[in-house]
Amino acid sequence: MSTSAHAEADIDADVSEVIVTGVADRQLLLDATTATGSRMGLTARETPAIVDILSERQIREFGARTNVEALNRAPGVTSSLPATSPGAPTMRGFTGGSVGLLYDGVRVATPGIMSRATDSFLYERIEILKGPASVLYGEGALAGAINLSPKKARIGGSGGELLASYGSFNTTRLAADLSVPLSDKIAVRAVGAYGRTDGFVDDTDSNFLAASLSVALQPTDRLSLDLAVDYSQDEYNTADYGIPLVPTAVAKRPSSAATGPGGLVIDRAMRKTNLNVADGILDSDTLWLRSKLRYEINDQLSFQNDLSRYHSDRRFINAEIYGFNPATSLIDRSTGIITHDIDYWIERPALVGDVMIGGLRDRFTLGAEFSTLQFATRRYFATTTSVDPSNPIRGRFPGGSSAPLPPINSNATVKVASIFAENALDLTDRLLVAGGARYDWIDFERHLAPSTHIERDYGALSWRMGAVYDLASKTQIFAQYAEAIVPVGNFLLLSLANARFDLTTGRSVEGGLKSSFWDDRIDLTVAAYHIVQDDIVTRDPTNPTLSIQGGKQSARGVELSMSAAVTRQLRIDANYTRLNARFDELIEAGGVSREGKTPPRIPESIANLFAFYSVEGTPLTLSAGIRHAGRFFTDNANQVRARGYTTVDAAIGYRLGRAEITLRGRNLTNAFYVDYTDVSTQQFQVAAPRSVEIAISTRF
Repeated sequence: MSTSAHAEADIDADVSEVIVTGVADRQLLLDATTATGSRMGLTARETPAIVDILSERQIREFGARTNVEALNRAPGVTSSLPATSPGAPTMRGFTGGSVGLLYDGVRVATPGIMSRATDSFLYERIEILKGPASVLYGEGALAGAINLSPKKARIGGSGGELLASYGSFNTTRLAADLSVPLSDKIAVRAVGAYGRTDGFVDDTDSNFLAASLSVALQPTDRLSLDLAVDYSQDEYNTADYGIPLVPTAVAKRPSSAATGPGGLVIDRAMRKTNLNVADGILDSDTLWLRSKLRYEINDQLSFQNDLSRYHSDRRFINAEIYGFNPATSLIDRSTGIITHDIDYWIERPALVGDVMIGGLRDRFTLGAEFSTLQFATRRYFATTTSVDPSNPIRGRFPGGSSAPLPPINSNATVKVASIFAENALDLTDRLLVAGGARYDWIDFERHLAPSTHIERDYGALSWRMGAVYDLASKTQIFAQYAEAIVPVGNFLLLSLANARFDLTTGRSVEGGLKSSFWDDRIDLTVAAYHIVQDDIVTRDPTNPTLSIQGGKQSARGVELSMSAAVTRQLRIDANYTRLNARFDELIEAGGVSREGKTPPRIPESIANLFAFYSVEGTPLTLSAGIRHAGRFFTDNANQVRARGYTTVDAAIGYRLGRAEITLRGRNLTNAFYVDYTDVSTQQFQVAAPRSVEIAISTRF
């Protein structure tokens, strides 16, 4: 197939390859090898699905400081910042456990449990595989998978980078990256980042720390070993859990940024109000240990083994849920003591081949995966004092947040054994056919104090089949059909009632086009898709008091993404997503049908437009970006609505030798809009107002 020849001839797996045309440099991301789309060494162009790649350089150009900000600039993705699970994404009409969130190719748990906001400086790229990915990553991942790929040591790599920035709300960011070759067979890389901010909401200062140390070893030409240890932590003074909807008559500055039944609105006057208790605690720390062994048996076959260990501890001791009480005109508050103790290990051995069969090139992977996830948690809930929305006296957590913790009252263990296979066959010079299958054996158990014990075993097959056809050397059309599996709920918190249900199944059909043209100055991808999830939990239509499987939800949509070097000085990146997500069959308590309603958290239109311009003959660069996300609902009845929004960012960069100074403004129109929280359907986090930042970075 011609795309294979292109990939072999000119494109290294490192996405730093560019066309040198000034600021209009376009990275050849369609021809970059992606480990997220397959384990066979296919490029994004050869994969019969959309694989969007945000390179380290793009993330920096967008001004994305965190993984959350980076994902919000990716095609068709939104990522919110709730205090409990920052970074949990939506994609292709689905969210929660239907979107896989990976770290260096490893999925630990659903995004609601695993996700945290981390500094984007740590990543060399973020890859986003659209469409079902269970054949690669197991249960979940019906809508796709997002892989946060950290920076790693590479043999022969040397140099480094320093970054410092300061901006609105007393926000500071410091980061460093250093690669050192110890010999021609050993390389070391250290990366670190620290950030802090006062926050724009009262008394919500926070700080973040992350560090990574990796070693690349190549004892022989055929044997390589990569080792890494990554640590991160975040800590909030008193975290912002948002504000509730209030009656229009009560609001001092009523806003339709979010509305609810009975005339409920967001009060813009509460934009900076913190309703959490004054001694609230929210912190987490995470440790990753990773190894990747690769041995080339011969020129056609290689063996690789990935082994990872993950551990994370988290504490959430806060007043979390707020609701306006019309009888008292006060805001009632509910408290929670929640802790997470997460321990996970995974091993993934695989045989990878690139052979000729009957004169046809055949690439394949055969492998297995073994993992154990252990989760211990405290979950205690109560209430605390109500507060005046105009002048909240927040008080302290009942008994004090630093008091000895109550005992752990829930434990869960999930053990998974899997076998998988992938194959990509070049049937002709123009036609590649690719497919894969995976079978998972899942052993789940959960204990809830004092005496409830749940055990279930699941077995499930996921598979996909697709094709890529060359219309021209760098213009391909593709199509794919895939089936995936998704639990009815988060395994780690699965209730006794839901444990009796089987896994839900999902299926997807997708087709599209990928093209590079105008002397490789423009990359264009277009895709249309239809995803259906069957057997979601619904109510029995003949007896609405009973929950059964048999519901259905679906999403269909189109995605367009483009990067164009319009001139030697001007580059434009743009993407647009339009979708229709709906419940096809869903009955709730009381026998009420939600057929035709939009699932919570799903915006049905997303658009980004970025322009980068180099002022010829000067060291100046100018950039601007516009982001739009459509309205979304927070309840199945679609009675609580968050209005869509559009924000504008801009930056001026000045090159000074090896250094660059950047002045950046965010949300320049000071748009007032809200984001999702995962604690209550009528509670929203207000997005940050206009802000500015100055940064200096240097590479050596």
